[in-house]
Amino acid sequence: MSFRISRSAVSLIALCVSTVSIAGDEPIYEAAPDWIDPVNLSEVERDPANNQVVNDTQIRLQDGLHWEYKDIVYRVESLADLSNVGTLTAKWLPDKGDLIVHEIAILRGDEAIDLVGQDEKLEVLRRERMLERKILDGSLTATLAVPGLQVGDELRMRYSVTTSDQALRDEVQSQTFLWREPRKQADFGRIRTLWPTDLDVTYKAGPNFDLPAIIEEDGHNVLEVTLPLDEADDLPGRAPPRYRRGTILQVGTFADWAEVSSTMAPYYETDGALDGISDLIAKVEAIRTSNSTELERAVAALELVQEDVRYLLNGLDGGNYLPQDVATTWEKKYGDCKAKTVILLAILNHLGIKSEPVLASIRSGNNVPSSLPIPGAFDHVLVRAEIDGNQYYLDGTSIGANIKTVGNVPPFEYTLPIRAAGARLEKIEQVLPRYPEVQMEVFGDARAGGDLPALITITANLVGTPAAQTNARADKLTDAAKKNMGRGMGRQTGSDINVLDIEIIEGEDDSVSTVIMTGIASPMFRYKDGRFETTPSVLAKQISFSPDRSRKEWRQIPVWIGQPSSTAMKFRALLPDSPGDFELRGGEAIDVDVAGRRFTRNVVLAGDELLVEETIESRGGEIAPESFREERRKAARLARQEVKLIAPDELPRRWRYAQETDRNALEPLEAAFAQLIEDEPDEVAPYLSRAAFRFETYDFAGSLADMNTVVDLQATAENYRQRAGAFLKVLDQEAAKADMEEAYALDPTPARAIELADSMAYLGDLTGAREVLEYEDGNENVRRRLAFALAELDALEGDPDAGLDRLQALLDDKPNDSNILNEKCWFMGTWQINITDAVSVCTKAVENSGESANILDSRAMIYYRNGMLDEALVDINEALDRAPQLAPSVLLRGFIRKAQGDEGGQSDIDDALARRPELAAQYRRWGFDL
Repeated sequence: MSFRISRSAVSLIALCVSTVSIAGDEPIYEAAPDWIDPVNLSEVERDPANNQVVNDTQIRLQDGLHWEYKDIVYRVESLADLSNVGTLTAKWLPDKGDLIVHEIAILRGDEAIDLVGQDEKLEVLRRERMLERKILDGSLTATLAVPGLQVGDELRMRYSVTTSDQALRDEVQSQTFLWREPRKQADFGRIRTLWPTDLDVTYKAGPNFDLPAIIEEDGHNVLEVTLPLDEADDLPGRAPPRYRRGTILQVGTFADWAEVSSTMAPYYETDGALDGISDLIAKVEAIRTSNSTELERAVAALELVQEDVRYLLNGLDGGNYLPQDVATTWEKKYGDCKAKTVILLAILNHLGIKSEPVLASIRSGNNVPSSLPIPGAFDHVLVRAEIDGNQYYLDGTSIGANIKTVGNVPPFEYTLPIRAAGARLEKIEQVLPRYPEVQMEVFGDARAGGDLPALITITANLVGTPAAQTNARADKLTDAAKKNMGRGMGRQTGSDINVLDIEIIEGEDDSVSTVIMTGIASPMFRYKDGRFETTPSVLAKQISFSPDRSRKEWRQIPVWIGQPSSTAMKFRALLPDSPGDFELRGGEAIDVDVAGRRFTRNVVLAGDELLVEETIESRGGEIAPESFREERRKAARLARQEVKLIAPDELPRRWRYAQETDRNALEPLEAAFAQLIEDEPDEVAPYLSRAAFRFETYDFAGSLADMNTVVDLQATAENYRQRAGAFLKVLDQEAAKADMEEAYALDPTPARAIELADSMAYLGDLTGAREVLEYEDGNENVRRRLAFALAELDALEGDPDAGLDRLQALLDDKPNDSNILNEKCWFMGTWQINITDAVSVCTKAVENSGESANILDSRAMIYYRNGMLDEALVDINEALDRAPQLAPSVLLRGFIRKAQGDEGGQSDIDDALARRPELAAQYRRWGFDL
């Protein structure tokens, strides 16, 4: 089959092609026929914004002949236009009709330069134009590099292409694209279609367009559409494809789908098709003897056609619609969907398996029911077999035939059986259980810690077409391509992954493949609502149903849920070592139908291992408007049935490594990061990943070593900034300042200025720090952050009152801003200014912020400064319950506890300083005894 698109028309030439009344390999030069209504250029209102002055298409249908006339006038207003339109092209199918050139002229002012009259001829190109796409479409293209064309000219070409199709006998069809606003392709645009009044013709246009009335002229019915059409109405999300396609005018002489079906039937007769092809018959008999069931034989026959006959569309000599005979296909070992369908039908017939050809549309299956009954509604043909009362769609142009997936229906939605007696359209239904073509198994090892990266292995078991595609390209994949594949696998499981290795293992034949990826995943658990939890369900998150049909005109538009599919995923995790028990919530077994999909889930928690098994089987297609309310309800209910695994409070946290010297539990992760680096020693990303891991596990020296390599490989502002952070942790303030200077020099942003100024102030360069800060400016948020930094600098210079006034000025402008209130609260507490008055400031900040952790920490500081130790301890514990990673809060809790006489407070102080060693100097500036 072929699918041809011109500038103004769409022709869907489905299955075969015909002889012509007058056919030729060379263009014909003659006047336009009398039925043409010529465009008077003097009456066309010019608009320089458009590329064309005229885009006129006129189509005449009669007795199996399709005549398409084109009048294009190009505007040449620049050198770019001269290049774009300076070579004219026209395409036609010489075995079906002619290219007839009526006029090629340069219009220059009042002068018309007749190039045809000057004997300028189109040059015919070879027909193998699309061979690289496995299409030998039989078309010819004629071109002319227009001589003498100048900027300021208009270039006119009028020509016709005739098509007469022997496969359709006396029937004829036409499909033309109707372009809409805001696109205005030409100053004058028109589609004019006509046919004799005694010809039985049907016509329609859509979506979203009502055709004008037919006019009778000179014994013809005339249908004329002025272009562009009005801009289409907005559509809601997830509207079915038939609502979203471009508007098409269809005209045809077929009475109904039954006539389309019966017209094609003679070309798919297979009686005696294998006669004399002894080697093929031998292969078919081998299929019979080596397989015991009809289904096994059908799959083997399909595999034979898929693998022994390569795909090539041969459109020569009527091949766009007419299939090759079996003998030619087997001899040449190539064929398109028609040829592959006929040979597969012949083989199945020989095996005694009931089967028939069916027409389908790969690109526009959803549009078929709303189409006019014409062959152009389809672009594909395949076999439908009936075995043990079940229907199987067998596509010889696909790959990866496998008995497990052969019952999966294709995504074409509708088919038209090809039968001598005719047939109606039939909806494709998935009756048999759909077998997952991809089954994912995910194994995560989180034993090092719930808040640390997890080692992960993802195994994708592929069957059918995906397996065959993967096997075919396995040896051609570069390492980078494999890693991209692995990252894609990770995204399917809901995780960002550093890929260590990926292996592709071909199965017993090319329809089976296993892809195994190993890598480093993000931490399994996250801290939320005062506890560590994970939601290990992946597939359930893919099911939602909340379509927007809020406009009245949208209410009756169905929801498109995509193509039929089936997915299975098994997730198994080894949980972190912990003295407490994990709690499973929402682990009940589920088997529900929601929004056109069946979802199942089983969850088992056994000791330190979690197992989650999920499947989704989607029937594809649409959800009708009357079902919206119920499907919304079911989707909402499923969303509430979320699986949660809650870690015990005693779960060890990563900051235990701040004071532990035993890092044996981290060795597997260290080895994995080392492999990343070994695989790509000259890339920055692996070193950055390990540097971050080491930083988060308090190996600051190791992190610094990696950042040194990063800066050597790629000296960017951000990489200098990150290395400065590592220098701060090893208390090398001079080196940190040098890196911040480099970062600021490379990318002088206010944020980098603030970081640099803080480092300069720490080393005593208060004047330099102020110069850096006062130089910067920006929007309101930037100016606010600069004011915060300058207030701190005021205090360091011995004038904390000036700093407080600076903050109060901000607060005067926005008295309820919780961030400014918090900054003032913290400033008053750290520099011990008006600490009695500060309580009300801090409380207002807490109330306005929704009790965020950092603001509770600030109020705890004020309570501590005021000797309100019990209140301080309540606030700091609440802050740490919300954000236990905050080392400054741990430090403050240590001071509070010691002030209460609790010597255990020293353990908090030691813990905090092990996590953030630089805090000691900072808190000494604020008067703390460290």
